Formats: sequence, C-alpha cells, structure tokens
Amino acid sequence: MGRILFLVTEGERAHNDNHLRLPAAFRDAGWETFVHGHDTLQLRGGTVLAAGRPVADHDLVWVLGLGRAATFFDRMQLLHRVPQDRFVTRIDALMYLHAKYAWSERMPETHADNDPDRLFDIVAGGGDWVAKPTAGSFGRDVERVFPDPAGHAALVRLTGAAERRYCLLQRYVPEIESGEKRTLIAGERIVGTYLRLPGADFRANLSRAGRAEPTVLTAAESRRVAAVHREVLAAGIGFAAIDIAGPYLMEVNLANPGGLGTLEALYGEDPAPRVVAAFAHRR
Repeated sequence: MGRILFLVTEGERAHNDNHLRLPAAFRDAGWETFVHGHDTLQLRGGTVLAAGRPVADHDLVWVLGLGRAATFFDRMQLLHRVPQDRFVTRIDALMYLHAKYAWSERMPETHADNDPDRLFDIVAGGGDWVAKPTAGSFGRDVERVFPDPAGHAALVRLTGAAERRYCLLQRYVPEIESGEKRTLIAGERIVGTYLRLPGADFRANLSRAGRAEPTVLTAAESRRVAAVHREVLAAGIGFAAIDIAGPYLMEVNLANPGGLGTLEALYGEDPAPRVVAAFAHRR
C-alpha cells in the first residue's frame, strides 16, 4: 500500500475541489492518504516534518497550491531537502516554472517590467495589449490596456506604483475570442480536454463568468500540446493544465489547476481515478 501526502492551503476559500477530490480518489484506490496544511512544515534535527511526520516517509508528496506568500520561500527550501523523486511536481518547478516567464517563447509577444511608464511606451507604440500579474490566477487583475490615460492608470495600479511590482504586458490575440482549450495532464497521461469560452469580457476563466463546453484537439493542437507535455514531464511536473488558443500557448498552470470537476460535469465521468492511475507505479 502506498502513502501519499497532500500539502494544501488552509483558511482560504477554495476555487476548485482538488484538495477534496484528489485525496478521496487516492484513498478509494487503497493509498494511505494524509492531508496537512502547508504551514505544518518544520525542520527537526535535519528532518523535514509535516504535522510531526517525516515528509520523506511518504511514497508521493503532492503540493497543492503555493500557500501563504509570507512563508513560501521557507517552505520551498524545506521541501527541497526531501528527495525530489517523492514529489508529483518537483520543488524547482514550483519555484521557477509556475509564473508565466518560463513559457513566454510559446506565448503571444510578452514583456515584463515594474515601471508603468516603460510598459506604457510599448502600448503607445501600437497594437492591442493585455496587462496581467506575473503569477496571477482566475483572471484576477487582467485588463486590456490602450494608449490613453485609463491604460496608463491600469499599469500604475498593476505595478503598485511605489511598490514597483512586476507586471506582464502581452499582445492581445483575437483567437482568444473563440475560447481556450484546456488539457489536463497527469504524468504521461492526458486526463481530458475542454473548451473555455469568454463570458462578459475577453477572459475565458470560469471564475469570471466564462463557460465550458466539450471539445477535442485538432491534429495540429494535439502536436502542440504534446510538445508542451514533453517539456512539462522533463521539468519534473506531474500534474498541470495546458491552455492553448489558436497557435499560442496561453498558460501552463502547475500549482493547483482546476478542471477535474468541469470534466466530470461535461463528460459525466469523474476523471480523478485516471489521475490516480497515472501514479500507480509510484507506490
């Protein structure tokens, strides 16, 4: 019997049910399952513990979400001490590949800066642009910006003015109006794909009134997703959502991607057992 540890965010409203659905699926498959908060991590005499038990005593460790920003770097350094073959997604990947920088070569033209004036110079140079946080989720604080005072104000707001936070500026692509296709992967398996269509504005996030529909990948899209999937696996990422629109990669969400509940609602079958099967060899 395998042992799996889930490290989850406590005290926040969940935007998906991964923290419930996935432990239940592993438990149903016969795994001994433990679920603890991110902040239960500690170091005792060289051993990293979660809720008092050595993390390395588990066959599989699944870090769901990134937890509190205030303790993020401490926790990542602690978990980096644990053998990385235990993790669904390796700690280096959570550290360096969750934000959108790592995949920018496959995305629409992308810039990053913490100076709103320099970003606005790009907008003023022409084209249609979208500004977004570097590591945001659920479509929060994503805005289309234009070469006008409102566009400059949006960039000032996103960079936090005196805080000088980094902000992404990405060329708007009309393909997004036909929706994004999200493909969930677990290990070497594709769990499922669905279409996310925009709601009241250009954002296709289901948390922003977007809607989901069944879909299939075209041959060209399948090749594009497969290429990203190979990169994801090579980077030690075991569970992720790959979002594409037209010829573009829009995002690789690897911290805690939603979609399992949506796949069940659209296709009438709980996909969580397929996720468990992808890791059966790790027990």
